[in-house]
Amino acid sequence: MLALVCCTVSAQDIILKKNADEIQAKVLKVTETEIEYKKWENLDGPIYTIPANEIFIIKYQNGSKDIISANSARTRSDIAGNFPKYQGEIAAAYGLGVGRVSEFINTDRILFETVHGIRINPYLFTGLGLGFDYFYESIDMEDYYGNAIGSYDGAGVLSSFINLKGYYPATKKLAVYFSLDLGAAFGVAGWAEGTEFHTSVGPGINWGNRKGSPRGDFSIRFQHMGTGTNAILFRIGFGF
Repeated sequence: MLALVCCTVSAQDIILKKNADEIQAKVLKVTETEIEYKKWENLDGPIYTIPANEIFIIKYQNGSKDIISANSARTRSDIAGNFPKYQGEIAAAYGLGVGRVSEFINTDRILFETVHGIRINPYLFTGLGLGFDYFYESIDMEDYYGNAIGSYDGAGVLSSFINLKGYYPATKKLAVYFSLDLGAAFGVAGWAEGTEFHTSVGPGINWGNRKGSPRGDFSIRFQHMGTGTNAILFRIGFGF
């Protein structure tokens, strides 16, 4: 009788959960997100499923074992996230002036901007942004004969734009992306006047937990703003 009991016990699969509970079962299917099984005491009964992230190890009746790794234990919601959802960011940048105007005056700038929109899925974002570029170099204006006609303590430009980002999630907490801004720039202070086409484009990296916590962000972009007032931007900020 003892030998018969031992043989019966050894013929079942054992699912050991992370909370130390054991399930005596017949395992039917193992995927990255869940395990399907039947209860050993009722093999003719229904099929049960359990999330893989609740399982520590599966011991099979033939003596083999499956240790469920952290990667395979991610649920579908961990992988896909809850999309679409709101996404915002606040950033500052330093711009090195390039282009025709920068050959005559210093067009380096400090930029502050914010972007708000919808993260459509893990790979695509679209939103609206508002930025302010401060050109901190003072300029003395002269006429054709070299006579002073005015002096400006820098300039200010307000920009409004549509932002598009394409993401590649390298890991659960790290993604690289490519960003594109399209909009208009308005001279609002100093020597900056009029309205010009505004665009900014370049790669970036985003890191941190996607589920509500602030995320770090760094990118290098080429900014076009009017005739000859272009810049290479070194931009850092955080998203939420």
